[in-house]
Amino acid sequence: MKICTIVGVRKSGKTTTVTGLIKELKKRGYRTGTVKSVFCPEFSLDTSDSNTWRHREAGADLVCIKGKKETDILLPADKSGDFYEKLPVDFLILEGEYELCVPRIICAHKDAEVQERLTEETIAIAGRLAGEKKTWEGFRVYHSVNEICELADLLELLPDAEFPLKKRPMLQKAAAFCQCGCHKAEKKLAGKNKLTAHPSGAERKHIFLTGEKGIGKSTLLNRIVEKLGTEPVGYQTLPYEIGGVQKGFYLHSLVPMGEFENDSPILIRTGRGKKISIPETFETLGTAVLKKVKDMPEKTVVIDELGKAEADAPGFQEALFSCLDTQSLVIGVLQKNTGAFTQAVAERPDVKVFEVTEKNRDSLLEVIFKNIKKWNKKLD
Repeated sequence: MKICTIVGVRKSGKTTTVTGLIKELKKRGYRTGTVKSVFCPEFSLDTSDSNTWRHREAGADLVCIKGKKETDILLPADKSGDFYEKLPVDFLILEGEYELCVPRIICAHKDAEVQERLTEETIAIAGRLAGEKKTWEGFRVYHSVNEICELADLLELLPDAEFPLKKRPMLQKAAAFCQCGCHKAEKKLAGKNKLTAHPSGAERKHIFLTGEKGIGKSTLLNRIVEKLGTEPVGYQTLPYEIGGVQKGFYLHSLVPMGEFENDSPILIRTGRGKKISIPETFETLGTAVLKKVKDMPEKTVVIDELGKAEADAPGFQEALFSCLDTQSLVIGVLQKNTGAFTQAVAERPDVKVFEVTEKNRDSLLEVIFKNIKKWNKKLD
């Protein structure tokens, strides 16, 4: 059996790619199966008032629902990956599967979406990006309709999967922010059983700024902190220079860190257009800073900034979400359009994101300060 996963943001061409591959592989005589990953934390085909639910609650390892049109097999989530080897197919195509270390095709609109999802298992790029370019940093970019035969040719060259399939660690808190729209459906379910994936009753508390590069996000953040009149804790991302030339960025802690000192590089430029990211800094100094400020509930926490560099730092991500769960006021900067992690932060019900532009950056200070006072009564 050959296995590959198709990943990407919504409307990037994943399903078009999957269905195209199914049709082409079937034409070639292959038995083809699919598995669709659903990220909504409330998703289940079963309901708590059904007989099959009672079967599962009683301890059944496998429950089948046999109908006139189809038969459905229900497995517990922790056992759902064990059955792949037993499926009677030649090709298994996974849509939206990020955890398994299997050959990966990334569907995307833009370069940043590819970079966010790039792993050593990546074999090709597809989707809407094919309308702009034919290659991306050595990978061919396939048109999901016009070049589906060539993409199927690539899949035929894949080695057979080796079981058990290897997995990579996944950050559960970030994955809990789904894209299914169930938070919008809550408004339509007044008086009925409401979904709870996105609690609507949470009072907004934290402020994050976003916007184009160089627009003045960090400058505005510093003005907000100055107006609050409190000594901030947290960290800043600052540029460093050698001989008057900027050579990269480093993470600077706003609280004494002792063992890690207060500064550590996060990006080094190695030549024109070339750079090396150092996610280990977020896993060490960054994580230690966030764990330390978590125990300072009366302080204002500065997070400047969050972007794609933290995608390879699961410990840092976990520490950040824990920090947002505290009573501290967090004020931070989010790089624009940088992937699933920053999107998960922005979509939290206790976070308000303001986009900074040339038109509003001077007036935004008072708007944000009024909101902070409204959500944080201790400032009155």
